[in-house]
Amino acid sequence: MKMNVDKKKIGNFNTIWIRFDATNSDRHQLFIKEHSVKKQEPEYPRGQTLFVLNIPPYADVDSIKNAFTESCGPIKSVTFVKNANNVDLGFKNGYIVFARELGLQKALSLNERHTLTLNTSSTPILTGIAKWCKNYNESIMGESEIKKLIDNYMNEYDKKVEKDLRDEKMIQETVDNDGWTTITGKKKRGQYAPARKESTIQKVQYKEEEKKHKKQLLNFYTFQIREAKKQNLAELRKKFELDKKKLEQIKTVRKFKPF
Repeated sequence: MKMNVDKKKIGNFNTIWIRFDATNSDRHQLFIKEHSVKKQEPEYPRGQTLFVLNIPPYADVDSIKNAFTESCGPIKSVTFVKNANNVDLGFKNGYIVFARELGLQKALSLNERHTLTLNTSSTPILTGIAKWCKNYNESIMGESEIKKLIDNYMNEYDKKVEKDLRDEKMIQETVDNDGWTTITGKKKRGQYAPARKESTIQKVQYKEEEKKHKKQLLNFYTFQIREAKKQNLAELRKKFELDKKKLEQIKTVRKFKPF
């Protein structure tokens, strides 16, 4: 018993084919239908929006727009959306908004054997190294753009600093009903910070040296312990000899000699 299957319809979706270029024998199936919901979004007007499923990874916004424009007429916008799990699996869904309602009708009336071609001589698609180079070059900002961005940031920063100083001055000059003046404890930083004294700098340097000294591994190895003992013993002998000489000198200069 044979079953009659409508190849153009799968559920509420129509099916059409898409391929990368004319020389490619492999095709990919798209599922399309009119986007019509109870709460219609303003960016997706009713009667002009086509909902597309299963868009292949190699298709971008421009290629989809060019392919449907050639078959259905002018298009206002093409938007890709993520799937329900918010995971990028390569295949995409999207909305195509036509400039006129006639464009949507043409898209829905496309034959199930109709094939859209993305890469053509008039609308080429960059792939591989050429695509990567293009994306990299577009990601680099020009000198004028960087300068403009820096100037805008510094202007906003200067305005913020000026506002903070003005607000702080206003608080300091404010006197309440009892005659008390509010004193802020906010420390100034940057160009408004006072110069450090030499004594403060020396204290900081001393603390840093102490930290470094504590981190050093003294007498960690056996040979270090042995050398340290030898050095300590030599210093004790040297000190003992010096003390003996001092004692002899004291004895010789003694004026009182009872014996």
